[in-house]
Amino acid sequence: MNAAVVMLPVLLPLFTAVLLMLLSGRPRLERWMSLASGGLLLATALLITARTTRGAILVLAIGGWSPRVGIVWVTDSLSALMLLVASIVALAALAYAPGSLRGPRERRCFYPLQQLMMAGVNGSLVTGDLFNLFVFFELMLLSSFALLALGTRAAGRQHALTYVAINLVASAMLLGGVGAVYGTAGTVNMAELAVRVREGGLPSSFWGAGALVIVVFMVKAALAPVFFWLPDAYPEASAGVNGLFAGLLTKVGVYTLFRTVPLLEAAAPGGLRPALLVIAAATMVIGVVGALGRSTMRGILSFHIVSQVGYMIFGLALFTPLAVAAGLFHTIHNMVAKTALVFTGGIVEGIGGSGTLGHARGLARTHPWVAAGFFVPAMSLAGLPPLSGFWGKLLLVVAGFRAGAVVVTTLSLVVGLLTLASMLKIWNAVFWGAPTGQRVPGVGGDRGMLGATLGLGALTVILGVVAAPIFAHLERTAATLLEVTPYVDAVLMQRR
Repeated sequence: MNAAVVMLPVLLPLFTAVLLMLLSGRPRLERWMSLASGGLLLATALLITARTTRGAILVLAIGGWSPRVGIVWVTDSLSALMLLVASIVALAALAYAPGSLRGPRERRCFYPLQQLMMAGVNGSLVTGDLFNLFVFFELMLLSSFALLALGTRAAGRQHALTYVAINLVASAMLLGGVGAVYGTAGTVNMAELAVRVREGGLPSSFWGAGALVIVVFMVKAALAPVFFWLPDAYPEASAGVNGLFAGLLTKVGVYTLFRTVPLLEAAAPGGLRPALLVIAAATMVIGVVGALGRSTMRGILSFHIVSQVGYMIFGLALFTPLAVAAGLFHTIHNMVAKTALVFTGGIVEGIGGSGTLGHARGLARTHPWVAAGFFVPAMSLAGLPPLSGFWGKLLLVVAGFRAGAVVVTTLSLVVGLLTLASMLKIWNAVFWGAPTGQRVPGVGGDRGMLGATLGLGALTVILGVVAAPIFAHLERTAATLLEVTPYVDAVLMQRR
């Protein structure tokens, strides 16, 4: 019964989505029911995190079947922490959404679709096999397609179609890759695959199938060179949906890489790390250069989603406990800070009627709380102390130099400076100077929007203040992740 709690992060939003569909047309009730469900989800994530903090791994073999042939859900300290941060971001998005949704169709459909998306996100974090990962990916992506389409203006539909097309192709590739993995290894259970990899003797076609699966995870994470679908598509969504996407969708792709690469790395021909290191460096550089060339606030922030994913995978590519822990810390920080920044962009658009830089100026004087909601997570994203982004980048730099990755580590420092430059570009164009072009006086839009933004901004400060114990926990998580054996033993002992 202890492991049954693993089901709740998936079943709770699914059940809520069904209820919300039955309550369609009653927006106030839908909103409060969604917030209640979000609160319960956060409480569940806290419970799971508490149970896994000391290394426990919760395994639920559904139906009593062997993990080799049945469905198994697994939660360790990594997936528990991701569940916790995802539930915080989702709850903030629910508080933010009412003031940001566009048109009656999006307002009518947002809440059930958001719950379905969270079921997909959480299912991707707890599943223990590749086929069910594909199923939860599809649930997550289909609901995100609908959310994007409902909130996209006519001028941006081409970008939304590109997003849909690329991800549908990636889904087909994933299904084919999973089928090929099963055909060559005889299982899609991740723990069983780790055992087969270490035993050796797998045909070369298995590694081709595994490479295909990894490429799809790279698409989901928006890594170079397969990131191009993201920067134009995300800004077309309403701000609440954009923030939800920025905080969660690419991070699920990052999580799957952290989960699967250690399982395969030990016996992969030529190793995965050298390729990942080059990809991480290219992603950091391309993302930040693209951001510097954009002229809208959300356009800049969308390219920074790409750039910051490069830092996360940099930690994975170094493949040491310190580096992996730093990559995970940076992932958690970015989920919070990036969502807060996108939320601020939505408020700025409401104040000035446009997100174009310079359209409305001087918000630091007229809307100081909105300015604070941008400045704190922006400086955290740029890596200024003592905010959470500083610790993630500092530890990545230390790990990089220790591992001898001098070139990529130096590039990460340059990218950090360029990130600061792009954040200052937004600050100078929107918040600094004499007030002009503003159409909404006062504190800055809906209270829920401002409260969600400031709450996430405050969390980046808290993460920086308590970075030491969090990082100590992440180092233990990273060591277990790289060792692989505890995860494998916990899952496969369910056979008995």
